[in-house]
Amino acid sequence: MAGIEFDREAFVPISAPQERSIARLLSPILFLFAISLVAFVVYKIYAATKQDNAVAAANTEVQQLQQRLAEMQTRLDQLDKRHKATSTTASVASPDKPASSQSSGSPAKKTIYSVTSASALPPQAKPAVPANTSSLASAPSRANSNNAIASEVTASREAWQATTNRLSDVVGVVGTQQEEINATREAVNQLLTQTHRQVVSFELGRGYSRLPLGPVTLQFKSADPKSQHYTLCVYFEKKCIELKDRALNEVVVFVVTKDHAPLELVATKIQHDQIVGYLEVPSKKQ
Repeated sequence: MAGIEFDREAFVPISAPQERSIARLLSPILFLFAISLVAFVVYKIYAATKQDNAVAAANTEVQQLQQRLAEMQTRLDQLDKRHKATSTTASVASPDKPASSQSSGSPAKKTIYSVTSASALPPQAKPAVPANTSSLASAPSRANSNNAIASEVTASREAWQATTNRLSDVVGVVGTQQEEINATREAVNQLLTQTHRQVVSFELGRGYSRLPLGPVTLQFKSADPKSQHYTLCVYFEKKCIELKDRALNEVVVFVVTKDHAPLELVATKIQHDQIVGYLEVPSKKQ
């Protein structure tokens, strides 16, 4: 009776590829990195919104100060007009009325002499009453009024100067906050652009030619499986950027030109004649 033959290879467990294990190890790290980037972008947006509210409040205060300046300027004009009118009125003095002369037609009175005794009291002369008594009495009141108007004008000018200085300070603070908001917006836009990336995997061999990958072309140079280091040449517009002596799973960030966003290259497997990895390229330009 012939023996029963078994297929022993069916019972041998198939080992998972090394690439899947490495991908499983990298997936939590990439997930945490994406979460941290999203949290940072949300924080930057919140800070920019808060600064926008502060700028709106500052603009409201500036409008109120400008309205107050306009009211103070109108008041100063009115006070100047009153001061000019009072000065003009005080400078014009009323002339004294000449005493009415006696009519020439009236007859001259006859002089009569009288003789009194030596014991009689001497005659007392009447005090002379000035004709412009009313004008002299009104002069102190006009001077007091002019002094009050002058002091009020001085106080209004000082308040106007203080308000102008405060307005200048507020305008300077608003300009500084606007510059900070613009810088924050640029940083947020750059972060948003960097988060929109596309991952392109590659496999480079020793005997292969150049491999076009996104906006660049990769070429295998050398690999050391013992130290897990490699060297690649990245071509962009017929110009080589050499990535020399790079390690396994090292994130290599490089810029091909100043107008393009930075690219990230990671090698996930290094063998004697082969390099496996991926390249992250932005999905759109900055």
